[in-house]
Amino acid sequence: MEEARRMLTIYSVLDNDSRLKLLYTILDEPGITFDDVARKTKMDKAALAYHLGVLKRVKLVEMKCEKINKKSRYWVTEKGKEILEKLRRQPLNI
Repeated sequence: MEEARRMLTIYSVLDNDSRLKLLYTILDEPGITFDDVARKTKMDKAALAYHLGVLKRVKLVEMKCEKINKKSRYWVTEKGKEILEKLRRQPLNI
């Protein structure tokens, strides 16, 4: 039951075009900076910060901050990669 609740939470987070776009953008460029994500997705920085926070909270994305140039870099976690692979393999029966 707990696993089902966890998966429902993750899928509800991914039921958003902006977050899916972010996830695939980060997957395509591991270690991408916040500013580069904003530029590539053409997303407002406040909205971007919100959506990245949601993805981080469910552990689909991780962030590391560089001390030298104070840039935030993002990666899709292994869990995130597994979820995206499951979605890719699922046939759409609409």
